[in-house]
Amino acid sequence: MAIKYNQMNVDEKYASILEPNLYYNPVMVPGVTFTDKYQTGPAGQIFVHKVSTSAVEAGTPGRDFADKKMADTLIPIQLNNNFQQSYKLYGVQAAAVAFSAGDEALSTAISECREGWMQCAIACLVHEGFAATATAAITAENVKADIIATRKEIVKKKGRANVVMCTPDFYGVVLEAAGKDFTPVQNDRVAETGNVGKWLGMTFVEANGAAGSIKYYDHAGTQQTVDMTNVQYVMYYHEALSIVSNFDLARIIDSERFAGSLAQVEMNTGYRVTNQNLVAVRSVSG
Repeated sequence: MAIKYNQMNVDEKYASILEPNLYYNPVMVPGVTFTDKYQTGPAGQIFVHKVSTSAVEAGTPGRDFADKKMADTLIPIQLNNNFQQSYKLYGVQAAAVAFSAGDEALSTAISECREGWMQCAIACLVHEGFAATATAAITAENVKADIIATRKEIVKKKGRANVVMCTPDFYGVVLEAAGKDFTPVQNDRVAETGNVGKWLGMTFVEANGAAGSIKYYDHAGTQQTVDMTNVQYVMYYHEALSIVSNFDLARIIDSERFAGSLAQVEMNTGYRVTNQNLVAVRSVSG
């Protein structure tokens, strides 16, 4: 559409720099919020051995050993969540714009697949963890006591926790409360950056992708729909969440069907909470 300044037509121009798209925070970091230690080589399913164990009772001195047979269970991790995105780009389209359309298409496809990959990991945590006992609303006044209470539940199951994956609503409550307990230097950092970091011996992570309903395939091959509506946070030990991938592809290829190219991304991954006692899901009653 022509633009006029008074009675004169003026030029139109399209910017060669694109406005960036928004994606959920990339909260899954190996060795920090999950483990990939079971990624051992080509496989569609990995079985992890877990040795059966029990505490030894005390006896009296001067006795023979009583032999106990070794036993174990197998924890399957099925690599059954596949993410694909393919953008079709005609040559005449790429030739008619000032930006690199192929590179932008590939970058977009990678970001979209990574976002879905990350959300499935959050869904796995929520679906396969155990429900924390408390269901009351959380406020700035009781948030510290609530976190300690959830931590107690994990510790009493012989576990430990070092990550708190927070929804944005809960993270806001933590920001409001945490600064009061920090020393001045730490308090200033929270006020300046809006990041809590470590508090009460755990790393607090804001996961704005923990929202709505998220679908993923569990270790039995069943599609699960996880409702995040009432979830506040997931407290867990990072090695309890295993994410294993066996295929990653990103490419731009010329098409034989039309004059142009395809920007394609594919990822194949398995998710598993290998020890439910190390993952507490804190929700509020509906």
